[in-house]
Amino acid sequence: MKVVIVGNGPGGVELAKQLSEEHEVTIVERETVPYYTKPMLSHYVAGLAEEKSLFPYPIDWYEKKGIKLLLGTTAKRIDAEKKVLETDRGNFEYDVLVLATGAKPRALKIPGWERMYTLRTIEDAKRLKEAVEREKDLLIIGGGFIGLEIAGNLSKRGIKLRVVEKMTRLMGLDEELTERIKGELEKHGVEFYLGRDVERIENDVLVTDKEEIPARVILCSIGIVPEVSLAKESGLDVNKGILVDKTFRTSKPDIYAIGDCAEHEGIICGTAKAAMAHAKVLANTLKGIPDEYDFHFRSSYFKFGDFPIAIVGELTDKGEWIDSETKSFYRDEKIVGAVVLSDVKKAREWEERLRSTR
Repeated sequence: MKVVIVGNGPGGVELAKQLSEEHEVTIVERETVPYYTKPMLSHYVAGLAEEKSLFPYPIDWYEKKGIKLLLGTTAKRIDAEKKVLETDRGNFEYDVLVLATGAKPRALKIPGWERMYTLRTIEDAKRLKEAVEREKDLLIIGGGFIGLEIAGNLSKRGIKLRVVEKMTRLMGLDEELTERIKGELEKHGVEFYLGRDVERIENDVLVTDKEEIPARVILCSIGIVPEVSLAKESGLDVNKGILVDKTFRTSKPDIYAIGDCAEHEGIICGTAKAAMAHAKVLANTLKGIPDEYDFHFRSSYFKFGDFPIAIVGELTDKGEWIDSETKSFYRDEKIVGAVVLSDVKKAREWEERLRSTR
């Protein structure tokens, strides 16, 4: 079976690993470097990881695995009837096509927006690292997990850090959990400006609806936009992401989508861990092993500096603290989710327990 994968990120590479022993696998990738671990980019920016450590799989690894890797190659169009992927380096026939096209950073188009940095690729990370090391200063727009990871890692380096967030809560969590996260990072000098509307950037100042904040280096980290252009132009059903079922089938036969570009019932997972889990489920499906992905069950593990936090299961409006580090969430008197602070081992135990009761 010929499997063509568009995208060399965590989902695409994991799927190739799962299938390459039994099938002919080709990866088409727009970037010019092999796979690198994007969750480690914030560590690299903070000087906590060397560039070479971001690249676990050199070119010869792909060759040894029997994976054909086409770097610097842009997918242009899918001919679903002929089962051909058209690229700027020729056409590729497929039996199965998998879109693992990822996402791009969400833009914030305000006056002065061209001053802002983003963090999605290794090139983004190099530019941001150089600016932060030069200025010893960073203002992060966005209180999601990427912004908080960067703040946590850079707080160890004596960098002046500020986080500006439109909502009054971090990561969509409740007020109590927001205060716990905020408190931990404030211990290391991170300043928070929550509930702010960003209006413009003037010289070295970020202007919000409430104040003017000094900002020599500004990172925009307000979420992602799934990369759906190839799918949309080729006639696949898309919303914010490429619409898939629980086995990652799209609206066209023998075309699948996984990772940040995939959407199911309004849910876009948005983490490398989820993309790899998607790949494992799809690999089983393609091998004829019944499997499906539970999009409503979260399994997210983060570390903001020295402060780990895990979100497992489903979060509801009804929650209570079981102990000082664990908040459980209920539906109809049944525990369906938990947020665990500081203790990763306990979080994994909670995840196993919650999965077994679904």
